[in-house]
Amino acid sequence: MERKLGEQYQTFFQRNIVVNNEQSSLEIAAVLADIDKKTGINSAVIWVIPEEKYLHLVYLSKQGNIFVKDLDEAPLNKITKVVQDFYFEIDQINNPMNLAQSQQLYKWIIEPFKKEFLDAENINSILFCIANQVPLIPLSALHDGKNFLVEKYSVARIPAFNLINTEYKPLKNVRVLAMGASNFPDSVPLPAVNLELQNIQRLQNRSKTLSSTEILLNENFTQQNMQRQLQKNSFNIIHLATHANFNPGDTTDSYIQFWNDKLTLDQMSNIPWQTPPDLLVLSACNTAIGDRNAQLGFTGIALQSGVNSALGTLWSVSDLGTFALISEFYEQLINQSEKNHTKAEALRQAQNLLLQEKVYFEDNRLITPHGNIDLPESLGVKGKINLSHPFYWAGFTLISSPW
Repeated sequence: MERKLGEQYQTFFQRNIVVNNEQSSLEIAAVLADIDKKTGINSAVIWVIPEEKYLHLVYLSKQGNIFVKDLDEAPLNKITKVVQDFYFEIDQINNPMNLAQSQQLYKWIIEPFKKEFLDAENINSILFCIANQVPLIPLSALHDGKNFLVEKYSVARIPAFNLINTEYKPLKNVRVLAMGASNFPDSVPLPAVNLELQNIQRLQNRSKTLSSTEILLNENFTQQNMQRQLQKNSFNIIHLATHANFNPGDTTDSYIQFWNDKLTLDQMSNIPWQTPPDLLVLSACNTAIGDRNAQLGFTGIALQSGVNSALGTLWSVSDLGTFALISEFYEQLINQSEKNHTKAEALRQAQNLLLQEKVYFEDNRLITPHGNIDLPESLGVKGKINLSHPFYWAGFTLISSPW
């Protein structure tokens, strides 16, 4: 199963990809046990492999026991239809969400393992490996009838367990290269990008973890300037506040938009890192739902770029909503890293604060538990803007290593 998953990414990216040698289930369990000890979390891996006539599910945790379940009630065409309807419901931002599809996916993917394994083993972090025949699922928004998945579990999407970096390094002395553009010569504006980058820099003033932030904004946001920075410095986090599109077709059709040109997916394996970054953030992604190649590009972005983890969005989240979530993610990442927690947990905490209406906009201010951020009058934020709807937070997805 793992070998087949790896071959899909090698074929798509047209190069040999080796992260770890093939590991047995007991070796994977040992890796989970080691990382759980270092981070204080309890992890499990769930493989979701659709077949034409049934859904093949595999569960593994540090206990080393494999549990397999085949669901005849969930053939590929039925899952695909439910996921597509799920997306439609999430997009109805002005209406209370119909949770029928969300609960159906929960019943198929989570419920078979819930009591006997997830509950019994006190699991609070799940690595999902989902074959790319299934449209990308906003996993954090799966619903059990009372709560969303993100309220209990941190979540990451992995291409295959043997394709992720399983080394855990707490974030210390973090250097960030934050780049982006609020206006483009030929793309839709992203007015909140200035605030997004400024807020990352602002965190540096009150964080022992974040040691430096370099900013490349608007016309300075070019591939040439990025390469100059990479030649001079090694960065832990690369933050790109710009359009990133994962499109049908091959790796030349998907790209990250810079000020004056595009960095295509096939070019990303040539980025001259001094040391591979711990995290690549793409805060304004859009992925073609249901297209296998677009999904391989999105779920393989960490592999192709050479970073340990990537954070992207499944759909074009609102510009203001992105600013709110990303600001809170960094707040949590910096605080959590000092307690030996994980990137996935930092994302979970940020998503929950939006869901619980503890982060929201009101009269040109972003209201957060850590203090308020004033917004420019030009953004025209009047009254209260609630961000609890899954549209604002469920699209953010951690890819590859959750640690």
